[in-house]
Amino acid sequence: MEVSLNYELAVYAAWLAPLAALLALVRLKPHVWHTCRPITLEHARREALWALTASLAVVAISVVTDRAFSEWKRTPSIRSWVYLGQLALVYSPIFAVMLWRRQGLYTAFLRSDKLPNKIVLGIVLSLAASFLFLLVRGQASQYGEFVPTLTRGGPPAMVQTFMEGFAVGFLLYRVGAWLGIKRTSVLVAVLFMAAHLPNYTQGLYHLPLTSAVTMAAAHAGIAVFVIAAVWKVQDIIVLGFLHWFINAASSFTAV
Repeated sequence: MEVSLNYELAVYAAWLAPLAALLALVRLKPHVWHTCRPITLEHARREALWALTASLAVVAISVVTDRAFSEWKRTPSIRSWVYLGQLALVYSPIFAVMLWRRQGLYTAFLRSDKLPNKIVLGIVLSLAASFLFLLVRGQASQYGEFVPTLTRGGPPAMVQTFMEGFAVGFLLYRVGAWLGIKRTSVLVAVLFMAAHLPNYTQGLYHLPLTSAVTMAAAHAGIAVFVIAAVWKVQDIIVLGFLHWFINAASSFTAV
């Protein structure tokens, strides 16, 4: 990931404009969207704690399997299958909790209502998002070259992107039902900054502390807006498309 003002502006434009358009559309044309339900859970605190435990297990399994499968991932003939198998293992704690607690996919903001509309909106808004990203980066003229790169990484990369959104929805539904969206957004911002500061001050970047805090705060601002938007529209499908296209645009402009 690049560290520059231009990159940050591209990220903000690519996320904020499409999500603002989605929020406006849902508000002005509610018939194109599913009916939003009250977000409540019996024993919400308990469910949130189970969700946090499952999320920690996801991180732990990811670290362990990255090391365990590293050699197999270097074998081209089975690489994709290894990645898919790893994803199944990594996210299994989330599905285990949902099955055990007898909770539907809607408790991760995944609903089939108006699915064709969501897919079309996801693609259209994501095309706009990726174009905005390239425009801010000064590479809009290369958009035709960018589009074919969306398939880079194949099915594993696409599945991983959507599973990350599913994990966000799973955790957000439960913590939000417990704390409410305002306190949940603040919590997300604090956790986001705490998780990224070591990588900014050490890791790849070795930024001064003030620069690292500024960078983390900037990205936390996007995270809060995304969380609030998901909560409002109660959907992660459009989020998944946006994440996929924006990641691809970021990789393309970094080449």
